[in-house]
Amino acid sequence: MPRYLVSGIAELVSDVADALRRHGAEVVEVDDIADVPKACTDAGPKAFDGYVQLPASFTVEGDTAVTRVHHFYAEGVLARFPAVAAALPALTPGARLTFVTGVLPQDVATEDDVAARAALVRVLGHAARADAPEGLRVCMLSSGSSADEIAATALGRDARNESVPDLTDEAYADWRVELLGMMWAET
Repeated sequence: MPRYLVSGIAELVSDVADALRRHGAEVVEVDDIADVPKACTDAGPKAFDGYVQLPASFTVEGDTAVTRVHHFYAEGVLARFPAVAAALPALTPGARLTFVTGVLPQDVATEDDVAARAALVRVLGHAARADAPEGLRVCMLSSGSSADEIAATALGRDARNESVPDLTDEAYADWRVELLGMMWAET
């Protein structure tokens, strides 16, 4: 029986978990992204055939649009990274990592923001592939996806999803140089 980890907003987690169970999967549900490391430690190495990372509960804070956007990225979008890092050892070779993007409040959501968040998730997908067990497959779905569509994608049964393209060894090396080239290190 395939086993999946699903994290995010409790109601969404429940809906996706139910859809996965209808397909014969066992599911571990986590409704606080900060609890993903514990769930993975409790499950042990190579315990999951996939990880579905749904939007997490998050309250945007700040007095200005700049501080609200900063807070959203620093405490929201970037919170996906440690959760994925914790999940990787708990994934089997050939596992599927499925990201579902969230929706921002209107005062901080722009077309550029949607593109930026998608780009960050793709960067996370590439980084996960670099650190993951062999054959990790990464997919990304929009917030409008149904629980059944998300489950079908996580199970590898829906080809309509947006896959994060595989990087060849050469392309990964270029991506890594480009990513690390954005930093300024002082010694």
